[in-house]
Amino acid sequence: MTPSQLGILAAVLLVLLLAIRSDPRKRRERRARDFTRTLETALLPKETVKVICQQKKGRWILTNKRLLLEEKGGFHAVPLDKIKSIQGKNAAGNRTTAPANMVSLTAKADKDYSIQNTNDQFPELAKLLQAEQKKRKKKAENRK
Repeated sequence: MTPSQLGILAAVLLVLLLAIRSDPRKRRERRARDFTRTLETALLPKETVKVICQQKKGRWILTNKRLLLEEKGGFHAVPLDKIKSIQGKNAAGNRTTAPANMVSLTAKADKDYSIQNTNDQFPELAKLLQAEQKKRKKKAENRK
């Protein structure tokens, strides 16, 4: 091969590599943009987002009224007053209430919803869910 042919081949390979690399980046940016649009349409009036926790299967979004679980087609909403209990587990599989030690968190409502500690937003989500649960239990005790 002559040097000019090698130069052309290198240029073609470089363009091909850049095209392959930019496609996933564009797809990731488009998904993030679409997520914010879909989330804005799913929120109720006067509902604010407290924390968003990314997971492999989707995101968990905690608002002041509901827990939204991202699914393929949209969101599954669990009202906070429908959540019966919240239970965390540490690495040994024992129950824990300290969000920093939790490996997983299970919210029990109409069915069990589990989340793994794979994100730096997880401890904040666990802490806010526990605080909401305590606040609701106190309210129920005061009514009696």
